Amino acid sequence: MNIPFSLIIKLFFFGFSLWLGSYLLSRRSEKNTVRLTGWGLVTYSLVLVVEILFGEIIPVLVLLPALLWTGAALHLLPEENVWRIYAIRIWMFSFIPILILALVTPWISVLVVVSLLVCAVLVVRSATSSYFRNTYAVIGVIALFFGLSTGVLVLPVEFVSSFWGIVLLGFDLLLLGGAVTVWDAFDEGESIRLHLLRSFVSAFYYAGALAVVVVIVSAIEGDFGFGKLLLLVSLVSFGILTQTFERSIQKILDVVTFPKSSTLGADRNLLTDSADALPLLSTLDLFSVSDAEFARLTRRALSHLGDLPRLSTSPLVNLPQVQSQNPLERAHALKSLLVASVSKLKPRGVASFGTSDAWRYYNAVYYPYVLGLKPYTRRADLALQDESTRIVLEWFQTSVPERTLHNWQNTAAKLIAEDIKRSLTTT
Repeated sequence: MNIPFSLIIKLFFFGFSLWLGSYLLSRRSEKNTVRLTGWGLVTYSLVLVVEILFGEIIPVLVLLPALLWTGAALHLLPEENVWRIYAIRIWMFSFIPILILALVTPWISVLVVVSLLVCAVLVVRSATSSYFRNTYAVIGVIALFFGLSTGVLVLPVEFVSSFWGIVLLGFDLLLLGGAVTVWDAFDEGESIRLHLLRSFVSAFYYAGALAVVVVIVSAIEGDFGFGKLLLLVSLVSFGILTQTFERSIQKILDVVTFPKSSTLGADRNLLTDSADALPLLSTLDLFSVSDAEFARLTRRALSHLGDLPRLSTSPLVNLPQVQSQNPLERAHALKSLLVASVSKLKPRGVASFGTSDAWRYYNAVYYPYVLGLKPYTRRADLALQDESTRIVLEWFQTSVPERTLHNWQNTAAKLIAEDIKRSLTTT
């Protein structure tokens, strides 16, 4: 029994896009660009499943990765652009209507392709003002090719065969996903290579072992029909997803297995999450980075104060002030160091809290990061425990726009970074 070469290529792109998309989603990133790119890769794997099983490309499904990446590109643009938030809202409200219209008239796909190309150009243009200018430029260029590949497949004009269209689109999507993964890791101050390699080897080890069983059975029986294809795709998906989301599955099993009154599950999750995050620890030399880079890393560390496993991957755990052989102890020590620096932003005086200009930098980092309060969500009301917190929350919601809070947090992070560097020179 000979397996068609085209089927091997489709299975390769299916498995690779499903794994990379799942990997991005499993990172639990708060960046919409990362999450939307992950979902775009997963939806492309769905396109390939339909093509493998039924030999048909559904244009509406092909539009999904393009629409998702359009949103990802809009979130990648600088927050300083006043029209950015309006463009994102337009994208959100037009997502479903565009898919419905695409079912009625195929030429609506032109609008999606043009929007994708425009967003790619905007990303390239924003590269000049971004800290990650080279990465942004690469992402934008790849997105341009991704838009052209999408047009080849979805426009009602046959430029190339569907097989080569799948190859081109898959290749561009994988490059795009890889570039976004690297950008996210750099932005978080993480070393991604070993963690990514570990996930890849683990996922394809199990998926490959399961796939070989189906191939052997098919070779013995001499056929590779619909049933065998369905079984092959299902087992490959199972192998990849169970390994990529291994930690999430383990947490669910712990909830089912361990009694609710026991702290065993929480302790186990903390240890296993920390162990899983260890390959992400960067070996960056903090003495060689610029002040701007050190402030950016400090801001990232502040945003992870409530997540010790993520905090343990910060390059700041390599500071001389953070001395320990245990990763969790280093994370605790770094958290204490950061909280102590945050407390130095608090104005000296008799008042325990305030909302004047003197308090803005302290409030901007203490309540969102140290207390974990989300000022602009309704769920923040549940976290209120005293009158002072209620007053500060109302002040955020009525007097402090989100962009202003973001700018204050950047300034506060610079002040905290300077404080840490001063203590670094005196030790």
